[in-house]
Amino acid sequence: MDHKLHYKQYCKMLSEVIKEAKKLYYKEVISKWKNEMKTTWNIIHKETNKLTNENNIRLLRINDLVVYNQIAIANELNNYFLNTAGSISNKRINKK
Repeated sequence: MDHKLHYKQYCKMLSEVIKEAKKLYYKEVISKWKNEMKTTWNIIHKETNKLTNENNIRLLRINDLVVYNQIAIANELNNYFLNTAGSISNKRINKK
């Protein structure tokens, strides 16, 4: 039973050392980068095993034309959401 107690104590000590080493390592990494917030979030995602979910739109059909240009896609989506917000706002104003 004495070995079991030593084993548990050693595991606890090792866990604390690992935890402290990670703190020091990440503190150093964060201090090196100019964009601390982004670096911090990247570390959080890494530690929580959250992978980035890239839902890139590769193509978009605009007026029966398939567009692959990312800038054109971004502009079309911006226009859509701006117009949608504007029309919703106008409908609310007209109802009042």
